[in-house]
Amino acid sequence: MRYGLIGCGGIGELRAQALAQYASGQLVAVSDLDEDLCKRFAADHGATPVKEWKDLLEMETVDAIIVSTPPSVHAEMCISALESGKHVLCEKPLARTPEECQEIVTATNRSEKFLATGFNYRFYPSIKKARELLDSGIIGELDHIRSYTGYSAADHDHDWLHDSTVMGGGSLRDNGIHLIDLTCYFLGPVKETIGFASNDIWKYNGCEDNGFALIKNHDGKIASLQSSWTEWRGYRLSIDIYGSLGCIRTSCFPMYTQVTWMDERGGPTKKKFDLFPKNQIMEKLKTYRWVVVQSFIEEFQAFENQAVGFASPIATAEDGLQTINVAFDACRNLKT
Repeated sequence: MRYGLIGCGGIGELRAQALAQYASGQLVAVSDLDEDLCKRFAADHGATPVKEWKDLLEMETVDAIIVSTPPSVHAEMCISALESGKHVLCEKPLARTPEECQEIVTATNRSEKFLATGFNYRFYPSIKKARELLDSGIIGELDHIRSYTGYSAADHDHDWLHDSTVMGGGSLRDNGIHLIDLTCYFLGPVKETIGFASNDIWKYNGCEDNGFALIKNHDGKIASLQSSWTEWRGYRLSIDIYGSLGCIRTSCFPMYTQVTWMDERGGPTKKKFDLFPKNQIMEKLKTYRWVVVQSFIEEFQAFENQAVGFASPIATAEDGLQTINVAFDACRNLKT
């Protein structure tokens, strides 16, 4: 598949690196508001620089568009790309509001093309292992989930990340949007969300420092989650999945998965760890970006499979909408 990339920033660079290592994909054209950056980026990756992103959509040599821009322009770009006959892979969050996300979902359903939301954490080794364990039935019937992610808002210096007019909100739309997706990935489709949010530390207008949500699926199973911009110990992400016979804990950075289970309720417990040493070593040697690039490679494969009608673990437009619905509902108290 031949790709056009809109947005030559940090994530766009990692997308390009992934495509360079992915035999079935080719980056053929790029566009960015910064014309000099666009030209340098294109030269580095053997692609054609395109000044206007809408011109990228008209190129017959492009099969799919990667939208790697701030969320405030996601809806316009995704809908335009779909209407031009391109498949779309849109970085998270899908858009700023449920209304914008719904417009994208509607455009996707109206088109004959596929749109994916870029929740690449689904392709991390620890998350894939947790999914495998849950599906195997080793912990019995799912009962509830407890999940958390956090880091300091000072760890990113992009002003737009703390601008609600661009992002739609704070932590739950930033690092927390991955957590919401993964929690729903294990829990299943959401029926109801209640929650609270606060912004007493950083006080970015309309942006929550901490968001808390209780979500319930259609079978009545419940998950609790928290996303934070006030985690002073460094980046954290962990998900605990509880069943009738045990528990799965999965984490990234560091990457590991642990399962504790019993063969019958009340019986002796057993434990097993998966530590993914290659990922832990490469994370130390080449930073977390190496892990991200590897997940992007797998995500591109899943994207192409889904685009031609084969099922894959990739997140859809509907998944992107669901995460924003959860974030929006959890933050209603900030708006009032």
